[in-house]
Amino acid sequence: MNKLIGVGVLSMVVSSGVQALSLEGTWRLQDADNTQAKLDEAVENVAQEMNFFIRALARPVLQKQTQVCQQWVLGWQAEAFQWQCDAAEADVMPMSAKGEVIKKDEEGVEISGTYQQTNDAVILVLESERGKRTNTWQQISDSEVLFTVKLESEKLPTPLTWSLSYQKQ
Repeated sequence: MNKLIGVGVLSMVVSSGVQALSLEGTWRLQDADNTQAKLDEAVENVAQEMNFFIRALARPVLQKQTQVCQQWVLGWQAEAFQWQCDAAEADVMPMSAKGEVIKKDEEGVEISGTYQQTNDAVILVLESERGKRTNTWQQISDSEVLFTVKLESEKLPTPLTWSLSYQKQ
């Protein structure tokens, strides 16, 4: 079964081209006790729609894609957006990215990226032959961000989606 790939989405409010709310900085997971239950429920909702024989194979693959970051470090630098999950290496995407290849994964599969920004969101979409992942960091307040993930693949009967709340450090 093909793997899915990662995508990031970042939210912020922009007023007259000036950043009104900032997501730059370090964000820590809130309500960590319920996190695994949320992810298990999201995986199970998708797995239940699969063929009975595929479910057992699909669950571990889907669970691998539901990585939880205890901490996000988000920011911008010289025409690029940077996001980092825990102690992993930071990912960088040019703000001008519109579907061009931005990196290769650990198995050499090319990943293309698109950076989008609206009045309340910055959206990073990463796609490969394996599928599409959209992560959304939506700023709820100066101290809270809602992180939502949507995984899509021809191998999935419906998208795998979940949300987690983070607080500014």
